[in-house]
Amino acid sequence: MSELDFRDARVLIIDDQEMNIAMLSGMLKKHGFRQRFSANDPFVGIEMFQRIAPHLVLLDIEMPGLDGYGVLARIRAISPDVMIPVIVLTAHTEQAVRLKAIDAGASDFLTKPFDGMEVIGRARNMSILGMMSRRIADENRRLDEAVRARTAKLEQMVEILRTAESALSAKVSAADESKTLMRNLASRGARSFAALADTIMETSLANASETPEWLAVSGIAERIKLTAEEIELIADAERRDLTVSRQRVELKGAVNGAVAAIAGTAEARKVAISVDLVSAPAAVIIDKSWFGVALQRVLAEAIDCTPPSGAVKVSWDGSGGPGWLSVTDGGSPVVPAQPRELAMPFDVRRVQPAARDARTGLGLAIATALTQMMGSELEIAGTSEGAVYRIRLTPE
Repeated sequence: MSELDFRDARVLIIDDQEMNIAMLSGMLKKHGFRQRFSANDPFVGIEMFQRIAPHLVLLDIEMPGLDGYGVLARIRAISPDVMIPVIVLTAHTEQAVRLKAIDAGASDFLTKPFDGMEVIGRARNMSILGMMSRRIADENRRLDEAVRARTAKLEQMVEILRTAESALSAKVSAADESKTLMRNLASRGARSFAALADTIMETSLANASETPEWLAVSGIAERIKLTAEEIELIADAERRDLTVSRQRVELKGAVNGAVAAIAGTAEARKVAISVDLVSAPAAVIIDKSWFGVALQRVLAEAIDCTPPSGAVKVSWDGSGGPGWLSVTDGGSPVVPAQPRELAMPFDVRRVQPAARDARTGLGLAIATALTQMMGSELEIAGTSEGAVYRIRLTPE
């Protein structure tokens, strides 16, 4: 930022006495002030203030038609966001006069008859203040314009995301009724949305350091990308396009691995996870990787549906033929008609109680598709305490 030079300041003198104007203007000129303006009529002075945008005003108090107090009030109204110094010229020394001028917005006083050095000293100091005020106001306007421009761009990007999200939701709703359309969406539309979201995420994160509102755009884009990727995963699982390798898997190790992977989410929600596999077999036959993904989705659903300080329980039920790995949440009671709906794809839970409104709504749909792909199944039952999610597993 360049240094301020008082000699560049625009000084406006408003006084009904031509002699006073000539004397003050002469003093200023002698000491280097290059831009001097004057008016011997208060109304002309106000018009000049608005036109030349001075850095300092020397204002007489006693003038016919409109006194200095009235002029002060009007020029303060003209530039409410810029505090331009106004030095009041008066022959009065009474405190009441000065207090009235201060209340009207005066910055300083010069008493008639004028002392030359006092006039120049105060004019120099006050003109620098006026120049600083103008510069700060100009910078604030520039910043406001930049913020408005960035906000407009931000709103444009948000609108693009909202349009994309609406389009994705519309396709998802249709896909809920037609698996063929869902497969087409997974192979074409979802990938396009994921690519769009990736591009917008890069743009928003690059701008977030300067304009924090871009983080909101990044969050929306991330949600769209997550939804698109999860649609692809469901479709691939239903088409059996995912490679399955059934093998001997140590059950406790696999369960503990899934719990560890989701521990951060549980901690953030203040939800405890307990694991009781005392009666469980040592190993089961399943695809280890996809079993881990399915179990993490079930655990995430259970955590989302459990209130803070609640608990999610993992246990084994080996009665009646095949074994079942059970995950019980601590959420609101689930009525008999709800469990089947909770595992349906594409967020049908938005019509369910708020306690069960979680993430993209595809977690259980993914777990269902993956368990079926592995030759297993996922059952959901209502309980008086919430819901229990059971994955059928074949012991070794």
